Amino acid sequence: MISPELLRYYPYFSRLDEAQLIKVAIISDEESFENGAVIFQEGDIANALYFLLDGQVDLYYTLAGKKNSPLEKGIPVGEINPGEPFGISALIEPYMLTATSSVYGSARVIKIDASELRTMFDEDRRLAYFFIHQAAKAAIERLHATRIQLAAAWA
Repeated sequence: MISPELLRYYPYFSRLDEAQLIKVAIISDEESFENGAVIFQEGDIANALYFLLDGQVDLYYTLAGKKNSPLEKGIPVGEINPGEPFGISALIEPYMLTATSSVYGSARVIKIDASELRTMFDEDRRLAYFFIHQAAKAAIERLHATRIQLAAAWA
């Protein structure tokens, strides 16, 4: 469990009321990661929604058969900055991660239990709307960034 005050500090959570902040805080933990740590892998079940407190997390799409090449780690497709969610697949069926996340430098995150959060959605449609809306917004922003990368690669 984390303090609801920690959530309140970030504009991302500003539309949650006090009761919602407390409920989310109860199912959340703070975790720290060192340089190069992999928080989750593409293709795994999405058990948590993450929110970056500080540091940087990079997202990669993995490539089969690229051992011992510059692309072994995967293709970089995005960078998560403080104040942004990641692991948003935890909110979207079939709840499978679509990228691998790797820490650049070090990072501190809030890890929100996705199963518990989705259960709360059944009881609080406003909470569900808030999180799904934020996930859709993040997905669209990442899609736009990926399109820019593709256009640059083909130019």
